[in-house]
Amino acid sequence: MFKNLNYYLNMKNSRNLTPFTLEDIERLATSSSFFRGVDYYDSNRVGEITQSGTVFKAAVYGSTKYFVSLDVGSSELKFTCNCPYDFGGICKHKVALAMKILDGNYIKNDNRNSTVLSKMEFDAKYSETATEQKLDFLKRLLDQDIDIQHQFIEFIKDIPEIPNNEISKKIDKIKQNIYTQLAELDFSNLEEEYYNSFDYNYRNDYWENDTGLYDYADDKIRDVFIPFIDQSVSFINKGNLTEALIIFLGIYEGIQFLQEDDFNNLISYDYDFIDNVPDILMDSIEKIENHLLDIVKSDKIILKVLDIIFDRIHYYNIKNKRKGGNGNEDFYNIKDFEEIFAALIVNKNTAEYLYSLLEKNDLLTLDSAYIILNIAEILEDEILWINTAESYFEYDNVIAKRLIEKYKEENRKKDFNRVAEIVFNKWPNEFDYYLINNLNKKQQKSLYIRALKNYVKDKSNLRYYEILRNYLTDKEKIDFVNSFKKSHNTLFYVQLLKTDKQYNDILICAKKHKDSDNLDRLIAPILNKYPKDCFNLIVNKNKALINSEGRGRHTYQLMMRTLKQLKQIVSLEKETATFLNELYNHKPNLPALRDEMRKAGLVSDTVKRK
Repeated sequence: MFKNLNYYLNMKNSRNLTPFTLEDIERLATSSSFFRGVDYYDSNRVGEITQSGTVFKAAVYGSTKYFVSLDVGSSELKFTCNCPYDFGGICKHKVALAMKILDGNYIKNDNRNSTVLSKMEFDAKYSETATEQKLDFLKRLLDQDIDIQHQFIEFIKDIPEIPNNEISKKIDKIKQNIYTQLAELDFSNLEEEYYNSFDYNYRNDYWENDTGLYDYADDKIRDVFIPFIDQSVSFINKGNLTEALIIFLGIYEGIQFLQEDDFNNLISYDYDFIDNVPDILMDSIEKIENHLLDIVKSDKIILKVLDIIFDRIHYYNIKNKRKGGNGNEDFYNIKDFEEIFAALIVNKNTAEYLYSLLEKNDLLTLDSAYIILNIAEILEDEILWINTAESYFEYDNVIAKRLIEKYKEENRKKDFNRVAEIVFNKWPNEFDYYLINNLNKKQQKSLYIRALKNYVKDKSNLRYYEILRNYLTDKEKIDFVNSFKKSHNTLFYVQLLKTDKQYNDILICAKKHKDSDNLDRLIAPILNKYPKDCFNLIVNKNKALINSEGRGRHTYQLMMRTLKQLKQIVSLEKETATFLNELYNHKPNLPALRDEMRKAGLVSDTVKRK
């Protein structure tokens, strides 16, 4: 829960500069995932957030380390998270990230995100500037940063030809070095080593479910890779992308091609590091991608490193074909290179070359769909973009969202309606809210109603039920509301019954759940519709509580919730006063109960102390 109520209210009412609000996040999440996400935020489980353009990224620490991003660049918030959550709404990790963004707690990369000067404005100013001034500015810029000096030298020099076998030897050497260092790690006494590293109190207060132990093991493994990652980044900053990518490919193969059975030394306390190694790979990809974005790189060196990557891909393809492809072979997953390619491909020349390499290696597949879409955008190739999105949108809801938004923007109604029907059938919880707000209600009335029904059910949203009921017959309303009768969300079922004025069904539900801690909320709509029944429910509930084993202050506080309702039953004032008097003067005396009754304002002249 939020650290305090005032903080929660301030966040709800603040004029944050982010293009979304707390209510937006509540709407996208279930009540369970929302409040668990709030707990994660309060527990400082969100790592450092970086903002690049409209995209926010951070690691969120749960049972393991998850990578979460939020793109606020379109009309709909676009979250990603590599956790396995698939139960409707956004996961708790996404909620936690959004909370920290709303709090303004993130680092903005001003080098990449400045929107003060448009490219058109800059190009115009640059073209009218004298060559002497340009050269003077360049020299001053170079004088200020030795890394930029190195980048300049790499930019202008010819790329040396390195034989493929030499490149392979370098990559294999790094991979083997990683294997050797991992094999030298000893996890046989991991638990003892970990627990001895903290004092007793800290040890017992650390994250639940031994998360701290898992993180400790991860850190020991991660320490093997960090020097290689840092060395790759150092080469990138100096503009030497060839050596940087050779090291990265060694890291990639060292992680991607690990065989679990070869490293039993790293298994301890039912912990198998292989499961979390992809996190290390994502760390290295993200760090290298960020640095690639920040440097000046020539087309010739970009083409060179693309050749190195695809030569390696080709090498393993041939190797696996010779083995016969038994399903356990080593291979490059082209999807892992989405971010790397996005950082490298900056113009039409490099985009066309990358596309030719994908085509040549039979990699125009679902795994490369994001890469191809990015290429199509750079090439301004509308046909390629549409064909790619149409080929894969039924397999990827992110591509589906981009495609349906494109058809919406271009007012292609027939295509929009076709895709809308397909995506709702496949991912109703992902698209219901979007369709509610973007469908033509007259042309696609049936789909609109289905989306409304799904949204009401998935989010337990009463406001949207009030919209939905305008499209339903009386029988359809009854059938829809009755579909919640056996659900766990009894309170929402009662809210629906109240909206439809089905008060007798509320009474039936309240009697069925007479022992519920939420009885006060269940009977609230019918206190004066069925006064005697509600009175009896409250009396019996409180008699049961006062006679329960282990009763205490919490029991009495729970009793106050229904006892307060007695005073709202206008036709039974005398009976209410009598019952409250009996409780107050219970024998044996219950001082804590009397105290709670006084605090609740239930002690008056009609309640006589004996």
